[in-house]
Amino acid sequence: MAGGLMAMAVTAAGAAPPGPLSPDFESAKAEPATVRVQGDTVYYTGNFSKASQAAFNTAVAGIGRGQLTRLVIRSGGGDTAAGRHVGRWVRDMALVVEVDVICFSSCADYVFPAGRARVIRADAFVGWHGNERQFEVLAARRGGRLADELSRYAPPNLTPSQRAAFVQDFQALLAVTRPDEDDFYARLGLSDAFAVCAVGDVLEKRPGYAGQKGWGFSLDDMARLGLRHTVYLGDGRYEQASSRFRQHLVPLSADDCLALLR
Repeated sequence: MAGGLMAMAVTAAGAAPPGPLSPDFESAKAEPATVRVQGDTVYYTGNFSKASQAAFNTAVAGIGRGQLTRLVIRSGGGDTAAGRHVGRWVRDMALVVEVDVICFSSCADYVFPAGRARVIRADAFVGWHGNERQFEVLAARRGGRLADELSRYAPPNLTPSQRAAFVQDFQALLAVTRPDEDDFYARLGLSDAFAVCAVGDVLEKRPGYAGQKGWGFSLDDMARLGLRHTVYLGDGRYEQASSRFRQHLVPLSADDCLALLR
């Protein structure tokens, strides 16, 4: 159950159903991820999974702090624990994170924030649609118990006893992974508001919603949420100039985001 279930559940509770993947997402779903080191840069293309984590560990084995300067990443997300594994390594190596085309879901939750600085290439985008804390946020918004929220992600054909076992296993998994997620953000000195604030059907209720996959922020609003030292390499304002941002993301301000969590 562990990683695969968590990745599916985080996706299911995001702003929009997965649906057919666009070429941008398809280009970032290699399994296992392709990881290579060239010069002062490590290149990561693909999803996050146990197999991708193993490929990553092999590629960067023996590399010490100061030998590399940046991570160039193209990823649509995946397993949350594997995403934090790469994020912690990026933090420890003090790398700049540079986004090529797409950094979504676990990539945006854990790898992008871990950079000592962040670069978004022209027409690329960084998008969020939830993290592990989202189940608690959604349960609170609905006025229900966490167990009731987790039950929503059980396969529909389970018997009552199987559904109860599913929820029990899911809660046991979260009892391990949620403290790890909290520790991850604490060590970065960040609140996770940017990663969790608009989960559920929040985006669907906003004017202009057209089936986007998640939400994003301007550079100024990223900075207000703690993601400072981020630059966009294209011409114009990132949230307006990146066609991929406009296609895949609903823009939120930092104030909007924080208000949703009050």
